[in-house]
Amino acid sequence: MNGMYTSEKLSRETRMDLKRNRDGRLSSRQWLQLITEPLTTLLLLSVPLILIAGRYGPAGRLIVIALIGAFVLTMAMRAWRFARVKLCYRVLYTDGLGSRWKLWRKTTLASKSGESIRFDHRVSGRLKFEPDQALHTYFVEAGGRRILLAALPKRHTDAELAEPSSHFERAGGITYAD
Repeated sequence: MNGMYTSEKLSRETRMDLKRNRDGRLSSRQWLQLITEPLTTLLLLSVPLILIAGRYGPAGRLIVIALIGAFVLTMAMRAWRFARVKLCYRVLYTDGLGSRWKLWRKTTLASKSGESIRFDHRVSGRLKFEPDQALHTYFVEAGGRRILLAALPKRHTDAELAEPSSHFERAGGITYAD
């Protein structure tokens, strides 16, 4: 189990994310990704409306302004929610190799007791881990769903960077003990 994933060099972004997460805080990059997550979908769905509204002169412009206001309101509400969210830390295990071709699949890890923990979304990049590997994981629970922020194998050469600091729980972080 000492494969390439345990000695793979961490990117600068991953290092910065872990440094913030271990102190119970979101990194700026994670926070921005969480806030703007639905924006792409909203923009794609609203393009036809904007094109149609453009044909109706001043009334169409009001519709476009209202749509932009809805985008801003959505982002402001998400910013407020994720600024107050509590980070969670838990050691979880991979239960098998994930298929690289099925990008739409949710990330599922397991607790030590075998309970499946499903993440509806992930902010971190595509995960490449060996089967039955212990991982340091940071995630948030918001709106009835779990969002994976960062995961690093416990046997990684930089694993100490992923362990929660003494500030983690003081900042409101939640540590799950299995």
